[in-house]
Amino acid sequence: MSKNIEIVYIWDKNNIEKLFNASYKYLFENSYKRYIGWLFIALLQFGVVVAFKNGTFGLLLFSTIVLIYWYYGKKYIAKKRAVNFFEKSPFKDKKIKISANKSGLKIDSINSNFWKWEDIDKVVSINDDILLYKEPNFHYIPSSAFKSIDDKNYFKKLAKEAKVLK
Repeated sequence: MSKNIEIVYIWDKNNIEKLFNASYKYLFENSYKRYIGWLFIALLQFGVVVAFKNGTFGLLLFSTIVLIYWYYGKKYIAKKRAVNFFEKSPFKDKKIKISANKSGLKIDSINSNFWKWEDIDKVVSINDDILLYKEPNFHYIPSSAFKSIDDKNYFKKLAKEAKVLK
């Protein structure tokens, strides 16, 4: 019989913002799309230089708007969508309770789900928090949800044994 770990936390706005920041950074750093984006941005910056030299106001305005969107707007819009989704979610401000053992995870919130370790695509440790990735969603577990550091280490050990810890 394996040891059960109890993980308990409240799914609140603070946690959704932490999830968004962690998952956005993780997805950006581990995506081939960022290289395509860099090429696109390099071409736009070249467009800005050409627009300055030729005095083409339309090209300069277009390039500037797209660059501002790429560097600032894209993340802002995605975060706004995530917060709006959270506000409409039935999980908003609800207690999430997860029991983990060698066979899998039992997630109790509004309804109960059981995930076998094999069903989870990957478990990612970012800073002190944990991201469970099961296509197409992330499930965020804040570090404070674990009763002790030993429970957190045992959780990581279970994930490593299931070959899902990245």
